[in-house]
Amino acid sequence: MRSGPVTRCVTGSVVGVDGCAGGWIAVWTTGGDETLHSGRYESIEAVVDDHAAADTFLIDMPIGLPDSEPRACDSVARQRLGARSSSVFPVPCRAVVDYVQREGDAAEYDHANTLQRERLGSGLSKQAWNITPKIAAVDTVLREAHPTPDIRESHPECCFAALNDWYPIAQPKSTASGRAARFGVLDSELDGWRDCYETALDEHYRKHLARDDIIDALVLVAAGQHALTSIPGKPPTDEAGLPMEIVVPDVDPSWHQHLSVAEQ
Repeated sequence: MRSGPVTRCVTGSVVGVDGCAGGWIAVWTTGGDETLHSGRYESIEAVVDDHAAADTFLIDMPIGLPDSEPRACDSVARQRLGARSSSVFPVPCRAVVDYVQREGDAAEYDHANTLQRERLGSGLSKQAWNITPKIAAVDTVLREAHPTPDIRESHPECCFAALNDWYPIAQPKSTASGRAARFGVLDSELDGWRDCYETALDEHYRKHLARDDIIDALVLVAAGQHALTSIPGKPPTDEAGLPMEIVVPDVDPSWHQHLSVAEQ
């Protein structure tokens, strides 16, 4: 975990968004006010409409979609996360998302799995399939509504690692120790995180909003208060022109300040 005062590079409003069983959870700050707010939304359209004036909008959902080979950003993210690499799972290809957009609730996993295997050479995991409707909803908003602000894909575990000297947090969020370890990072990065977390817990049933979802949205806000960098450095775009990237906070690890001494 980084120590000492934190220099914020972004002073405007920041929104962090994650999917949840009851729709979407958003955590945000407003310009000139560092107070954290949270809310659960039924649709991504409602989130975007409510936060159209945001300066930074980060979402834990794939945006740029692969067509014929896996995304480079996922491979790099897995390398950086080491033992936590399984938290970055292969995303559905463009053909699968197009299929779900056409068929809606009538879309079937077996057909989607076949499409994925034909395009990318490997099948579609059930985990990826379960969030494909949300990926499709985000894709529709980006391609048809062309919203402001600029919505960028991020990944909570990559953000936690970047804010923790690029040491991935080994314990899963499903455990008390895993949550506590992440709270330690939030405590050094995001004022008011605890009140926001506890308020969200009190206001929503766990069947609609899990603890993990709140934690993920919180760290996206923490990340968005820094300058951001892309994984990979020069991300390619998909066939719809959307960037295949994962953005993370661009911060030097705490030990970086000692390099000049170490090199003597």
